[in-house]
Amino acid sequence: MASTPRQADALREQVSLAIRRTTDLIADLKSLADGLATLLPGDTERTESERWREVARLAALDETTPERLEALVEALADVLAGLTSADNGAHWLAHQRARLAAGEDAAAA
Repeated sequence: MASTPRQADALREQVSLAIRRTTDLIADLKSLADGLATLLPGDTERTESERWREVARLAALDETTPERLEALVEALADVLAGLTSADNGAHWLAHQRARLAAGEDAAAA
């Protein structure tokens, strides 16, 4: 069943909201890392990524969390771009289904 313009608009708004919330979460995590880093000794020998790894471990986070969230934002932006077509996303959906049927990974798109 094809979506209606109203359904497509609602989905675009939902995807946009998810992008905004995820972007805010990335900023919050970076701010948290900066705050936790103030508790660490002022070792200038460590790189920013080394400091993040220690902060992530202290906060029980996966150290790849920011990169994974950034990849999610990019994927959602692609979904949003596909949903803006005049066909209410039907072409995007058909393309995605064909890729998945061909064995491509959804995250690789």
